[in-house]
Amino acid sequence: MIDPRPLIVEVCHLLAARTFTTATGGNVSIRLPDDTAWVTPSRLHKARVTADDLVRVTLGGAQVEGSRSASSETPMHLAMYRALPEAGAIIHAHPPAATGFAQANNTIDTRSSSEATVILGPEVPLIPYDRPSTDSLAVLVGASMRPDRHAYLMAQHGVLTWGTDLWDAYDILDTLEIFTMSLLVSTLIGGAAPLPPEELAWLAKKAGG
Repeated sequence: MIDPRPLIVEVCHLLAARTFTTATGGNVSIRLPDDTAWVTPSRLHKARVTADDLVRVTLGGAQVEGSRSASSETPMHLAMYRALPEAGAIIHAHPPAATGFAQANNTIDTRSSSEATVILGPEVPLIPYDRPSTDSLAVLVGASMRPDRHAYLMAQHGVLTWGTDLWDAYDILDTLEIFTMSLLVSTLIGGAAPLPPEELAWLAKKAGG
């Protein structure tokens, strides 16, 4: 099996370079075939993460490899993996535009964009607020997961994306943030125009197929 840690490091550095997360905020994980997961460590800027900093944990939360402490949001990742057997990787980040919607307690309506509708679904759901890094947040996040939604807003917190692999999760995050930026621009010139119902129905079939 190819060591996934260099990919996690690459994505962490991308998150930092694109200001998709705050200094030591956010976390990244990859699920392994043996139902363990590599996760990013606690309190380390994503631009400085190295392969040696990563921590491997079981889906029950026991640390089996790594000298650092796992991210305090690890229980949230593990709850998502337990809820989504098809999930191979997860990113929790704080991209400014999408996080702005989360801070406003708003879902994101994607129906003005064919690409966003196919990739994100007709809306990006909002998970209600709970205290960060708590077991109750992990339970809430796990219960909020849907196999047909790969991106979520976390009220007063940030965003979550998941994919079959880490590039998939990153591409979904990228789509989410760029679409949200364009949605904000559209509000300055009269608001986004939703696609007609028949086109949304065709796109839904395309996404499902």
